[in-house]
Amino acid sequence: MNPSTMPAATNRHLPSTQALLCFEAVAQSGSVTRASEQLSMTQSAVSRQINNLEELLGVALFERSRQRLWLNEAGKSYLESVAGILEELRTATQRTRRAASGQLSVGIEPALASAWLVPQLKHFHRNHPHVNVELMTDMDKLRSGKARWDLAVVYGEAAADDGQCIPLLQELLVAVGSAELLQTGPAIEDFVDVLNYPIVHHTGPFSTSDSWLGHAGLGSKAIREAPGPRMETFSLVQQCAEQGLGIAFLPTYFVAEALRSGRLQEAAPLRLGTEQRYNLIVPRTRHNPTVSLFSEWLQSLARPHAMQDERA
Repeated sequence: MNPSTMPAATNRHLPSTQALLCFEAVAQSGSVTRASEQLSMTQSAVSRQINNLEELLGVALFERSRQRLWLNEAGKSYLESVAGILEELRTATQRTRRAASGQLSVGIEPALASAWLVPQLKHFHRNHPHVNVELMTDMDKLRSGKARWDLAVVYGEAAADDGQCIPLLQELLVAVGSAELLQTGPAIEDFVDVLNYPIVHHTGPFSTSDSWLGHAGLGSKAIREAPGPRMETFSLVQQCAEQGLGIAFLPTYFVAEALRSGRLQEAAPLRLGTEQRYNLIVPRTRHNPTVSLFSEWLQSLARPHAMQDERA
């Protein structure tokens, strides 16, 4: 066979997108009627697309009864391949339309969005008013891949099979408390001096209070027995600190706004670097100038919080 004729021959034997959509809809619903309603097509048009697809493939994809259709083994195998292709096509189409309209979807954890990103968005919007940023904060959908996002900021280890994983915010802890609380006790000059105050314990994964107190030389039993409230999220830990319930240990990027506004004060001129960080995930398929623009802006925003080696 002449190789120059192969692409044309291959293209002639590719099914139409409409045929694949009909196949997917019937396979998922088990009914031509329901598929036709879903696709806003007539039943005869859907049936014709299915018949044409089976004729093109040279194999039946469904078992049929008077009431319904169900996939046979060939159909199950074909659906497994086709579903991924259609999902990629939907995602690419939506992404291209968003790019043309200036839409940008950013996956990010709610706490980081409210404490760090949202207060800075006004600066981005001032310089780039044509870009409309949508924040997607459902982390289950984000990590499972069910959410369609242009880039994402995730905490801890992050899979980036189809893209680039860029270290964004290294966790650098600072001890903070309310002005009223800090006036009630002695100055904090060393890591262990925080025990002169109640401690707001962080009980979530990668506990910041455990990291700080462990670095101060306390064992796990002594850490557990340190008096003070226990909170699971950074947001709750910060709220407790603002209410004067104890000294909290939070990342510099998380409390920057609270420190600027005076809601919190640094309890000590100390910093503790940890191995935890937020990563920026930019899929390689996102060839979008707006994505590049926002990615570069995020990285510039993170630089003031870049980790310094200030372990005592």
